[in-house]
Amino acid sequence: MRGLREYDFAAGIHLYRYKEQNILLDVNTGAIHLLDELAYHLVEKLAVLQGDWERALAELEAEFPAEEIAEAAQEIEDAWRNGSLFSEFAVPVVELSRLSVKALCLNMAHSCNMKCSYCFASQGNFGLRPALMSLETAQKALDFLLEQSGERQNLEVDFFGGEPLLVFPVIKDLVAYAREREKETGKRFSFTLTTNCLLLNEEVQDFVIDHGIGVIMSLDGRKETHDRHRLLNNGQGSYELVLPKIQEMLTKEPVSYYVRGTFTRDNLDFSEDLRHMLELGFTCVSLEPAVGADNPLAISRDDLPRVLKEYDRLTDILLEYRESGQDIHFFHYNLDLQKGPCLAKRVTGCGAGIEYLVVTPEGDLYPCHQFVGEPRFYMGNIENGEIAHSVRRIFEDNQLIKKECRHCWARYFCGGGCHAGAYFQGDISKPHEVSCIMHKKRIEGAIYLDLLKNLPPG
Repeated sequence: MRGLREYDFAAGIHLYRYKEQNILLDVNTGAIHLLDELAYHLVEKLAVLQGDWERALAELEAEFPAEEIAEAAQEIEDAWRNGSLFSEFAVPVVELSRLSVKALCLNMAHSCNMKCSYCFASQGNFGLRPALMSLETAQKALDFLLEQSGERQNLEVDFFGGEPLLVFPVIKDLVAYAREREKETGKRFSFTLTTNCLLLNEEVQDFVIDHGIGVIMSLDGRKETHDRHRLLNNGQGSYELVLPKIQEMLTKEPVSYYVRGTFTRDNLDFSEDLRHMLELGFTCVSLEPAVGADNPLAISRDDLPRVLKEYDRLTDILLEYRESGQDIHFFHYNLDLQKGPCLAKRVTGCGAGIEYLVVTPEGDLYPCHQFVGEPRFYMGNIENGEIAHSVRRIFEDNQLIKKECRHCWARYFCGGGCHAGAYFQGDISKPHEVSCIMHKKRIEGAIYLDLLKNLPPG
């Protein structure tokens, strides 16, 4: 294994212990190996000794029998030879300028019927003039998407806000318009609705079902957690109002759904909020950390020790439910460890500013909802159908190969992380540190659960 003397172990592999398992990830291929104690120590010593095979073997002789050392060494060398371990470091570059737009987030309302204290969107108006999207603007947005989508056949539209159901009649008419445009163009729209659920009445629920719309519904978990920050305009909590609507929606079996919560510095025991949602029977759930550079509720570096331990507890809960035969989909653990994300996401994190754009009620374009209102990231208006390519190029160029995290073991699971999180920390090319640390922990937990799922019983 003389070729390992020049190997970049920090960038090429990730060796870690999770609970009772010794896990080794080959970063470039995505291959995952479950190691016994001897193999774990051998790889660990190879990394510390920078590929000095002879020294690594010699240092193990006092702890393990020679025959077992030879066997472990052979298995590791075989994995290296067949390309599933110590694969060559390579960060691809993708010509993102060739990608067309495939998704729009329509900010149907820069207004909200709640006053959530952690809201990154300034209680729904994103720091701009309160406004509601007209049907005319919404139709122009769909026409814009069709024009900008190139050869893509499957297009995505998210109804977002503020609270998009404040303009439910517009949403209804827009979906009807989209179905007519599908007939004309041969393309297909899929829709998602993100809502706080206050207006999720029977009419809306039936519309969601009849038109195959995915739905994301906000619930922060336990009543005391939810009511602490998800407040009505009169300052009262909203748990008792929204929970029955979520439960009613799910009895009708929407095409897809997530019950989405936010955790803050006020509920660092957020695994208990996950447990509460699972006890309610929700099987597709998400818990997101509060964000925002000026948000006092956002998770800080000081909170990380508790947060990382809490992710261990959360992993235990997911394992507990799996072992009881319940199929739980926790958003951040839904990693396709066999195929992984598409190449574009592997090198740039998400399609913001390239494949994915946000439209405000006035028809203004931004790279994603977190950039709305930032003058530097204004990308034009659907009225003239043009995109500011100078802004688009910022995102086309913000690839892994140009970032410090190109040597991070988690790089292909996040593509360098959220552009907005990085920007509001100070530099769009440097990942948001706290988010990065949390995401690495989630990846480790997801790999652990996936390995256990594939182990034979006993």
